Amino acid sequence: MKKTALMMLVALAVVGVAQADRTVDETRPLAADGRVVVSNISGMVKVAGWTGDGVNITGTLEDGVSELDISSGGSRLTIEVELERRSRRGSAYLTIKVPTNANLEIETVSADISVDGVAGELELESVSGHVEVSGEPRSLEAASVSGNVIAASTALSSDLESVSGNIIVRHATGRLDASVVSGDIEIEGGFLESFDGESVSGSIFCAARPTDRGRFDIETMSGKIEMVVPQDISADFYIETYSGSIKNEIGPPPKRTDEYGPGKELRFTAGSGGARVSIESFSGSVKLRAD
Repeated sequence: MKKTALMMLVALAVVGVAQADRTVDETRPLAADGRVVVSNISGMVKVAGWTGDGVNITGTLEDGVSELDISSGGSRLTIEVELERRSRRGSAYLTIKVPTNANLEIETVSADISVDGVAGELELESVSGHVEVSGEPRSLEAASVSGNVIAASTALSSDLESVSGNIIVRHATGRLDASVVSGDIEIEGGFLESFDGESVSGSIFCAARPTDRGRFDIETMSGKIEMVVPQDISADFYIETYSGSIKNEIGPPPKRTDEYGPGKELRFTAGSGGARVSIESFSGSVKLRAD
């Protein structure tokens, strides 16, 4: 009796483990420029562009996940992680290979998103997961509430958002909009036709340079702003702060906007002008640093 009971417990434990970790390996057809839509609650979504046919989906479904619903119609493929009815938890770790020119829509709650080598339109959104992009997409929209948004390079048009997470861009190109509340924005280099950077209390660092007719508009409430300026830049600078400081390493010092008030402003032209850089802060510091 005892031996039989023990064997039953072992069998149940093995079944439990099998149910907790189920593997996925599916391949579905999709047009080279089709759209892939992915929804996941927790875990990870990792997408890579490839030259193979269709879409290949592999990964692991953990306890609490009911099924992986995969449906297709025309040039659209939908991948959705469904939880069990009574379960509020369930993680899925998915690795998805898509055609290089495919378009992506990915939504997660706490799952991280990683995309590499996909040249189509990317729309990526998470609540608390990190979003990371490598490659050269045609357009990029990426947002997270508390996670970081990291892009190795940007697209012709990019819109990056986070509330308390950081936005980091290694090499910026095209037109870039980046906004945070308490997180930081860091643009490490590149050339931009336009840059709209906005924060409430987070800092903004920009080492990208504007193109000949580029337009930079950088604004913060209480965060600090630092811009690295190359020696050969040709741009018109308009800088203003209410109670913060302005430090300029490439030109004249700032002036007070009012004899009795704390406001300061700085307007000058570097080189022959052409590009326009506008920086505004309420109480944060502003620094133009020579490269």
